[in-house]
Amino acid sequence: PDGDLADAMRKGVQEASDAGQVLVFNAFKLKSWTQSEEELSLNKALLDMDTRTVIVHRRNPLDIVTCEIRDCFESVHGIPRGHPVNEMGQEDSTCFKRRSLAGEVIKTKAFVNVKHLSENLQIAQEYPQLMQESLKELGFKGGSIVYFEDLVSHEWSAANLHRSSMAWKAFLSSLGVEASRREIHHVLKKDVGTYPPPEPHSASIYNLQEVEQMLSGPEVSSGSWLRT
Repeated sequence: PDGDLADAMRKGVQEASDAGQVLVFNAFKLKSWTQSEEELSLNKALLDMDTRTVIVHRRNPLDIVTCEIRDCFESVHGIPRGHPVNEMGQEDSTCFKRRSLAGEVIKTKAFVNVKHLSENLQIAQEYPQLMQESLKELGFKGGSIVYFEDLVSHEWSAANLHRSSMAWKAFLSSLGVEASRREIHHVLKKDVGTYPPPEPHSASIYNLQEVEQMLSGPEVSSGSWLRT
């Protein structure tokens, strides 16, 4: 919104309250390092309103790196990640717009910089803990880490309904809402099987063989990050 961001948030919270609702928003500015005056003002306003937090992150760091390359975030902290290409290996500048082109023939893939893959995977893994420490330092309540895959896994299969229910319970609890697992289970049940599970990485990584070789080396403890 135009104008002071802190005032805009106060207005949004008040409007939600007047409507008998709670404002839930996605924030990227809640950090304790290198803050601008606007960010300091926003943080103070949010603390004054007793804002609670939850951190939602991808469990698989390879998915994070791959997705952000495809969105044209080609480096982080000055460390190269790679660049987006089409299925022919040619440079692709679709970036965020790729999400609206799902029906198109050309599909954006990530050409991963394997030389720096280990560093980028480590950064992706460490981010939620760093954010959790930052939120605590700033004085925010909540701050539990919940993984995206756990929240949506019921959409892939009924077998994951318990997993998703527990994740949503943790999500709500971090925001100060205590709901029973039975209630959550009932709400989630209607979405069971409505979305396919994640594709193999061959669908999103162009130089898959190089990535696979890197992940099998001693530099990376990859677990089961690579989907084949």
